[in-house]
Amino acid sequence: MTSGPPCLSSNRSPGYGRARLWVGISAVGTLVTLAAAALAAGLPTWVDARVGPGLRAALMPLAIYVAAHAAVQLPFDFLGGYFLPMWYGRSRLGIRTFLGRFFRGAVVYGILLFTSLGSLLVGGHVGGVWGVIAAGSIFSCLLLWCRLAFAKTLAHLCVDDPGVRSTVVFVSSDDEGFTGGVLGVLTPRRFMLPVLWQSSLTADQFAYARRRREIAGSSGIWRRGRVVAIVFTLAGMGLSAVAVGPDRVGTAGGTIEFGLWFTLWSFFGLLTLPTLNRRGVAELDAYVRSASVPDTLVAATARTLDAHQDDEPIRPALVEAIFHPIPSIQNRKGVANRRVLGAWDAARTAVYLGLSGGGLLGRAVHCNCGRPALWAFLPVD
Repeated sequence: MTSGPPCLSSNRSPGYGRARLWVGISAVGTLVTLAAAALAAGLPTWVDARVGPGLRAALMPLAIYVAAHAAVQLPFDFLGGYFLPMWYGRSRLGIRTFLGRFFRGAVVYGILLFTSLGSLLVGGHVGGVWGVIAAGSIFSCLLLWCRLAFAKTLAHLCVDDPGVRSTVVFVSSDDEGFTGGVLGVLTPRRFMLPVLWQSSLTADQFAYARRRREIAGSSGIWRRGRVVAIVFTLAGMGLSAVAVGPDRVGTAGGTIEFGLWFTLWSFFGLLTLPTLNRRGVAELDAYVRSASVPDTLVAATARTLDAHQDDEPIRPALVEAIFHPIPSIQNRKGVANRRVLGAWDAARTAVYLGLSGGGLLGRAVHCNCGRPALWAFLPVD
C-alpha cells in the first residue's frame, strides 16, 4: 500500500457529473416512457394472440424483448460509457477496447435478463402468481449470493483474494468509479475494496475507508439497507403479478407485461429510495464519528473518493433529493451532527435486483450507464 498523494488526472474538465446525470435521465425516461406506452397499447396481449401455446414457443418473444431493450439502451451506453469519459478526460480507453469490453458485458447482461424472464415464465406457468413471486425471489437471492461471480463475467475485474480467513477482498477495475461493496445476502460475509484506492488515498485514508466499510456491515446499517432493497423488490413482483393476472403470468405476453410493470415500479424506487439511502450515509457518518475518526480524515477521504465518481462536491438540494442516493460533500455536512435512521446502499441494490423482475433500468441510471464494471456493483458510499 502506498501513502503517496492522490493520483488523479489534471486533464479533467468540470461538468462531468451533471452531464452523466442528463444521460441517465434520458435513458431512464426513454425506457419508462416506452414501457408505459407498450402497456397502454396492449402490446403484451398482442404478443399472446400471436404466440402458440407452450413454454418453448414463448422463448422467442422473450428474446426479442431482451434484444429490443439492448437496442434502445445502446446509444445511451455509448454516451455514458465512452463519449462522456473521453470528453471530460476521465478515460483513455480506445474505441475498440471499449466496444470489446462493452459487448462482452451487454451479452452477459442480456443472458441474465433472458434467464430471469425464463424463470418468471416457468414460475407463472407452474404456480401462477405465487409461482412468479417464488421464481423472482429465488433469482434475487442468486443475484446476491453470486454477485461477485456475475460481476467478473460482466466486466474485466481482477480479484486479489488474501485468503478465506481474510474479511477483505481487493478488486482492480479499469473503471475508476468501481467502489466494491459488501458480499452476502442478509449477513455480511466479506468486504470488497478497489485496488485503485490504495494509490489514490493516503495510508490513513485507505485504512479509514476499509474501517468504514466494516462498520457499515457490523453496525446493522448495511443489513437494514439490504432488507429494504429485497422487500421493495418482492413488493414490486407481487404488484406486477397481480396487475398481469393469474391467467396470464405463465404466458409470453404475460411475462413481458410483468417486466414492463416492474420497470415502472423500479422507476418509483428511483424517486423514493435515494432518501433512505442518503439517511443511511448520514447514519454511518455518525457511527464513524462515535468511533473517534477525525473529521478532517473523513472529509479528505470523501473528497478524493467523490473525485472518482461525479466530482461534484456541491450539488443543488432539489437535484440531489430526486436523483442521488449518496449526498454531496456539502450537503452531508448538514446532517453531520444529527443521528438519523437510514438504509445504507438500499437504492442501488434495488436497481441491481431489478434484473430478477425482468426490469429494464438496471444499467440505465446515471452512475452506471455504459459501464459494465458497475452493472453488478453500483457505486456505494
